[in-house]
Amino acid sequence: MDADHEAQRRGTGMPPIKVFRVGGMHFVEDGHHRVSVACYMQLDVIEAYVTEIVTRVDPGEGLNRAMLPAKDHERLFVERVPLPRAARERIVFTHPEDGYGEMAEAVEAWGFRLMQALERPMDRREVAEAWWYDEYIPVSEMLEETGLRGSCTEADAYLRISRLRYQLLRTHDWSDDIVEQLRALLA
Repeated sequence: MDADHEAQRRGTGMPPIKVFRVGGMHFVEDGHHRVSVACYMQLDVIEAYVTEIVTRVDPGEGLNRAMLPAKDHERLFVERVPLPRAARERIVFTHPEDGYGEMAEAVEAWGFRLMQALERPMDRREVAEAWWYDEYIPVSEMLEETGLRGSCTEADAYLRISRLRYQLLRTHDWSDDIVEQLRALLA
């Protein structure tokens, strides 16, 4: 019989395990075997040293292992497009593993064109802020007003219509004429 199991049988208890907590998830650093013994013995409680990991991206409620890849994409988006928290919280995708990367590339391309037009460099924060107020908000409002958003999220709609606008019309501009062409295409 192993030492952990033997200690538990003698009533001396097992040493605390070491875990990392990210949101509501716990990752065992040291004590995998003690966790197995505790599960086998159907213990409700196990002593642990817990190290809380604070992340740039809020893990949110109900975080599970299947969500970790999407959270990594969101983290990369936050690094590439440093928006204020309130703005970031509005960018939600049906399929985050696809949306965040494409949105980051779209913002960077938009920023590149802006810097060319202004004939001056800008840092990521400046580009993100300009994109948010000069592109994302007006386009999102236009999609809502014209009924082009549909039933998808605001961010999904922005990417869909921006992609379509460029593929079909080869422009990154917005005008009433372009909106009407897009409306006709989506009808």
